[in-house]
Amino acid sequence: MQDVVAEDKKWFMQVYGSQPVVFVGGEGVFLRDALGARYLDFSAQFSACSLGHNNQELVNALKDQMERLICVSPMFVTKERVQLARMLARLAPGGLGKCVFGCTGSDANEFALKVAKCYRGGGKIISFWRGYHGATAGAAAATGKAETIQTDRRIAELLPAGFIHAAPPYCYRCDFGRTYPECELFCLKFLETQILHEGEERIAALIIEPVFAAGGVIVPPDGYLPALRRLCDKHGVLLIFDEVVTGIGRTGKMFACQHWNVAPDILVSGKALTGGYIPGSAVIARQDIGEALDSVVLHGHTHSAYPLMCASAIKNLEIILRDRLCEHARDVGEYLKSRLLELKSEFPVIGDVRGIGLLQGIEIVRDPSTKEPDHELGHVLFEDFLSRGLITELESRKNLNNCVIVLHPPLITQKEHVDMAIDIMRRSFRACLGTRRSET
Repeated sequence: MQDVVAEDKKWFMQVYGSQPVVFVGGEGVFLRDALGARYLDFSAQFSACSLGHNNQELVNALKDQMERLICVSPMFVTKERVQLARMLARLAPGGLGKCVFGCTGSDANEFALKVAKCYRGGGKIISFWRGYHGATAGAAAATGKAETIQTDRRIAELLPAGFIHAAPPYCYRCDFGRTYPECELFCLKFLETQILHEGEERIAALIIEPVFAAGGVIVPPDGYLPALRRLCDKHGVLLIFDEVVTGIGRTGKMFACQHWNVAPDILVSGKALTGGYIPGSAVIARQDIGEALDSVVLHGHTHSAYPLMCASAIKNLEIILRDRLCEHARDVGEYLKSRLLELKSEFPVIGDVRGIGLLQGIEIVRDPSTKEPDHELGHVLFEDFLSRGLITELESRKNLNNCVIVLHPPLITQKEHVDMAIDIMRRSFRACLGTRRSET
C-alpha cells in the first residue's frame, strides 16, 4: 500500500490533503483498503454515497443504461433527462418546477447565482460566514470559510466582486455574543440592516445552506428559516437554498428546508443526488424563473444531463423512496445523536453535539466553559479514528475559531453501525486523552 501512496505523490498533485490509505473495495457502509483492513465509512465520501458502496441495484441500473445510451450533450433531449426533471419537480418544495442539471455542486451553485442575477437584472449576492458553496469562482466567492482562493493573494483575483457576507445563525458561537432565544434572532435583524445599507434594489439573491455542513454542522434555531424567507420577500431578494450536502434524505427529509416548511426560489442539489456513483447535480427553480430563462444560453457543460447521470439519480431516488430511507435517516440519526450525547457526558472536551438526521457534529474544545476550540486534539482524534477503522471528517480552522468532527454516514446505516462507531470513538477518546495526560 505504501508503494501506491508513494506513486500517488509522484504523479498526482496533492491538493486534497490525501490520507495514506488506498481503498480497493467496498460493501454497504464499509470500505476495504489494500491490506484488507475494513473501515466504517461515516463520511459517505463527503456525503455523496447515500446508498453505501457497491449497491448492486444501482450498479445494475448503470450497466443497463451504459448498454443503451451514455454520451449525449445537453443540446439534445433524452427521456432520462425528462424523467429526472419531472421527478425532482415533484419531490421539491412547493412552487419549484423547472430544472437544469450539472456535474458538481459547485457548478450548480454557479448556475443558481447566474439565474438569480439574470432574473433580477443584476445585483449583489448575500452569503454567510462559515458557509461553503464550492470551489469554482462564483461559488468560491459566495463561500464564507476563507478558502485558499480567498486568502492566497496569488489567486484571489480570480474571485468575482459583488458578494456580501453576513453572520450565520451559529448559536454555540454567536458572532454578536447573544444567547438564543433571548436574542430574538438578532443576527437576522442585523442582516436586514445590511440589506438596507446596501440598498435592497441592489441585492439579487441570498444563498444559504439550511444546515451549514462544512462550517461545522450549524443547525439554525427554530424560527430562523421562516423569518429569513419573510425577510427576503419583504425586500424582494431571491432566496437560494444550497442543499448539495443536506438534500436527498440526509437530514430525514428529502430536502432539509422541509423540516421548517420553507420553500426557496431556487434549490441546488448534488452529491447524493446520484448516490455518489456518477457525478451530477441539479438546480430546481420556481416555474416563472425557469420560464423567464428558457431562451437564455446561460450555462452548460458537455457532460451536463448525461443519460448515465440521470439514470443514476432516478434509480437512487426510486430506492430512497421505496425503502423509506428518509424516515430511516431520521430514526437512526436520532439514535446517533443520543449516543454522541453519551460521549459528551463522558468527555468534557466535547463542547457541543448538534445536527439533524444523519448529519451530526461534535465540537472539540479545551474547556467547555470558555468554548476555546482544541484544534490539536481534533486532528489527533480524526487520525486516531481512521487508524481504528472509522472514517469521519474534520472541520477545524483557527481563523474560524471552531473544531468540529463531522459524521454523515450513508442513509442505509443501521443502529448496530452507530454502536460500532461510538465504540471506536470512545476508545479513541480514552487513548488520546490518556496520552495527553501522560505527556503533561
